[in-house]
Amino acid sequence: MDPSFRRFAEECPDAVIVTDAKGRIEYVNPACERMTGYARGELAGRTPAVLKSGAHEADFYRELWATILAGREFRAVFTNRNKAGALYYEEKIIRPLASGGGRISHFVSFGRDATTRSHEIEELKHAATHDSLTDLPNRSLFLDRLGQSLRHAIRTDEAFVVALLDIDSFRETNNCYGHLAGDAVLQAVGARTRGCVREADTVARTGGDEFSLILAGADRASAAIVLQKIVAANAAAVIFDGRSIHATVSVGAAAYPDDARSEDDLRAGADRAMYTAKAQGGNRYGFCKAAGG
Repeated sequence: MDPSFRRFAEECPDAVIVTDAKGRIEYVNPACERMTGYARGELAGRTPAVLKSGAHEADFYRELWATILAGREFRAVFTNRNKAGALYYEEKIIRPLASGGGRISHFVSFGRDATTRSHEIEELKHAATHDSLTDLPNRSLFLDRLGQSLRHAIRTDEAFVVALLDIDSFRETNNCYGHLAGDAVLQAVGARTRGCVREADTVARTGGDEFSLILAGADRASAAIVLQKIVAANAAAVIFDGRSIHATVSVGAAAYPDDARSEDDLRAGADRAMYTAKAQGGNRYGFCKAAGG
């Protein structure tokens, strides 16, 4: 290795890895040792695959090798795993080095820890798609998932159910107990409803006291069981500041394809059914009238 490059690399704040043409590690600098947790001697003779986390698909590495073997620079943010097993994010540049004859003799990479920045980006993404009070998906994310569910159902000929949930007499709850109590009720309804469904389902807060649900792969019969659980779970009192607050819910639902076949029609059908449930006294669920029924 060129002595001047080695002096530069030893003092470089970025993690430097030099490999031979087959990807075997010949040199790492102190910054790389600190980032990965591996001592220089532990990495020598191995390949950077020792740092793989499993987060990247095979296509990612195929593109990497195709790029650098063609003599071009490859840039990406890598999700790696250090010696202790912890994930970290590395903003990395990999460059091929050619010998005097023009053949690639080595590869050198410069990596900068991007873990903090990646976490900040993920937090911003989460904040943009989730309700700050309940941490449930917001209206934007719900509509995106509804579109995905409809496309999947059309492609696979699979049923699913859309439901809208509204808290009964929520304005009176706020007026009687205060807005902090109202927030506690919203959080309780969100958590209780989420606890009644599967991981594949969606519970979102889409309005002030309105929640929207997508029950994946469900027909009317299977959805009815879930909706009954949701109504029962939310009939229990919410304890706030030593007081019992009773806040029941009304739920309306529409099934694809029996009740409606578009996003707007599914939501409109669930909305009508929800208002019917509320008009009947609340603390209940119901389905919209089936198309043609």
